Amino acid sequence: MNHGISKRRAFLASQKNQGHRITFGFAGIADFRSFIGQEYIAGMLKAAADYDLNFINLAGAIKYSFFNDIDFISHYLKTFRFMKTPLLDGLVTWASSLCEFLDEADVEKTFSALKPLPMVDIGYLDIPGVPSIRIDNEYSISLMLTHLITEHHYSKFAFIGCETSAPHADRLRWYRSELAKHGLGELPDSVILTKSMNGVDIADAINHLTQTHNLHDKKEIDCIITPSDLIAASVIEELDKHGISVPKDVAITGFNNQYSGVFARSPVTTMNLEYFKRGYASVELLIDRIMSPQEHFETRVVPTSIVVRQSCGCFEQSVVQSAEGSSHFAEISFENTSEGDLRDFLFGKVRDIFSHQTEAELQDLVDSIFDDIYEQTNPSKMLRWFQTLLQNTRKDSTLVNSELQQNITALRKIILPLVRDDATQNLHMENVFHQLRTLTSVFIEYDTIAPREDTYLMNNLSQIAINFASATSGKQIQDVLRYQLSEMGIPGIILALSENMTSDLGSANLELILPEPPADIQEKIPFKIVEPAFIPRQFFPQGRRFSFIVEILRYSDKYFGYAFLEIGDPNIAMYDTVRTLLSNALNAVYVKEGRTKERSMLLTSEQLVGILNLPSEDSDEVRNGIKATQITNYLLEHLNEMTDLDKMARDLSVSKSHLVRRAKELTGFTIQTLHEKLKIEQAKNLLQVESLKLGEIASRLGFQNQNYFSSVFKKNTGMSPRTWAKRNLR
Repeated sequence: MNHGISKRRAFLASQKNQGHRITFGFAGIADFRSFIGQEYIAGMLKAAADYDLNFINLAGAIKYSFFNDIDFISHYLKTFRFMKTPLLDGLVTWASSLCEFLDEADVEKTFSALKPLPMVDIGYLDIPGVPSIRIDNEYSISLMLTHLITEHHYSKFAFIGCETSAPHADRLRWYRSELAKHGLGELPDSVILTKSMNGVDIADAINHLTQTHNLHDKKEIDCIITPSDLIAASVIEELDKHGISVPKDVAITGFNNQYSGVFARSPVTTMNLEYFKRGYASVELLIDRIMSPQEHFETRVVPTSIVVRQSCGCFEQSVVQSAEGSSHFAEISFENTSEGDLRDFLFGKVRDIFSHQTEAELQDLVDSIFDDIYEQTNPSKMLRWFQTLLQNTRKDSTLVNSELQQNITALRKIILPLVRDDATQNLHMENVFHQLRTLTSVFIEYDTIAPREDTYLMNNLSQIAINFASATSGKQIQDVLRYQLSEMGIPGIILALSENMTSDLGSANLELILPEPPADIQEKIPFKIVEPAFIPRQFFPQGRRFSFIVEILRYSDKYFGYAFLEIGDPNIAMYDTVRTLLSNALNAVYVKEGRTKERSMLLTSEQLVGILNLPSEDSDEVRNGIKATQITNYLLEHLNEMTDLDKMARDLSVSKSHLVRRAKELTGFTIQTLHEKLKIEQAKNLLQVESLKLGEIASRLGFQNQNYFSSVFKKNTGMSPRTWAKRNLR
């Protein structure tokens, strides 16, 4: 077994023996209608299952909400409150996914603020001190151009990319370098960088290219290189409008192996960037970082591969191989070969073909091959193995991977030479492979038919939405969750709600856990949580591994709390749908119940007792005039403002002199001093949120600037905010 795998498993086993299963998170932003984010998460989920880790998905899903948020990024940044210990032991980041919304410098600062939490990044953006899982653009471009030049003898190239994309710029640099290596010059007006990747800008690029070059019959340009399948697919469509056929008149290549390339008029030859493998590898590197926090880790590169389709002038490998028969024999002589050597040979081959499977699963496949050859069991053991593989593939993806047909072809080329001298065995194994192809085709057909049920699913969602909308109390909302989550393929929920609508995430009460937890846990609900990352582990599933998606509950710019939704259905859109439906229902209930007073973050009762020694509300001392709780509640609701006695007196319908006198009588402090002390207690809460800067805390609490805030904090506590945070950070 791989030494690194053995070392990780031993470390994780020791952690579990101490009662601690490692929990890691994933932070980034993705349009989950694109497969990239889905593949990353699928790889992480597989690694979490193989290594027995807990997983919390903190990735934000854009373009799914029923209402488009103008300020999406500010909502997503709230999830950074979860990205710390004790909730997480480590984090896989996709920092570059935020670059569409923030400057690179701001993205770098945002993620750097999460230190010392162990992190690994899977994007192209460098975060100081954080190792990455990357693909090699130089190798990828070299692989693509080598295929085009050696297989097709192309020599006249053009390049169309986007000027705002850093990866595109890097790929252009290696494209030019590779041309030089092959002794090819860059044609005049052959490199076009568009303002964006939308259809209008791609159309302009093609108009320019057709005006400057004759693209028919490969007269002036053989092939157009693009650094994205999105661009490649758009280029093919725009060329068709000009009467230019791909690949007859000009070849096209893409990059990323995206759905858009598969569905293009001419399926796009592209680079497979191994998102699944990179997601898996990022988890392994993160485990290494958690095991050895002082060790320096270098960025690791995952090899890419070329996916040959029709846009470059080729046919897919499976099409070509379908005519090859079984004339290719294995690379080993079977004369006098021991069973052990033969098993080792087969294991190495099937590991190359089925790279996503565990060693135990691959060993089962080798055993199945031997059983089918020598025992000729019925039904075939290999057929049963593939049935399990296909079922697991369906569990992790909505569509069975059609590349499995290519895997079957590769496996057939290895196995048939083993039985070439025995006609009975040969016929039996040919029948087995025919069954494997038929079984895979059946699953693909099922998954092709499945979307026809979407209409019924939408009708079901409509009914679920009506049920949420009809809920008029918190209890009814909980009842809807109890009955409807299973309808949506979501196994469970941990729900934490604030007492009032808030302008920010703050303290919340854990109010619901589904499935129902054991009695000793249930009796602790509701449970007050000061900060999201401090939710006790006891409220998560015990004795088993878990995977959750975090959804922050909000309506417009108001927040109600958050929900951990247990991952069941792989359709990420479903979880965002729950967020929207639940948030709309909560908004109606909060408004109805008058729970609309904002508090950016509630102070704990212990913090208030530490400041005040308030009389009871029914004592003679408070029967006449304003009450102490009215004063403190008002100040709590205005922690983000400067003290304004005139406004406070008006809002509380008392005179300014009465307000000042009663505050001193009831609390022992002036209004200004009391407000200041409450702000400082609030500052202590906020200082425990590692992602918040001092300047942001000062602004939230109504201080004129960071220096003044630090001065007031030191006056009240005897130490600077930074010193206090170092001594008290949990």
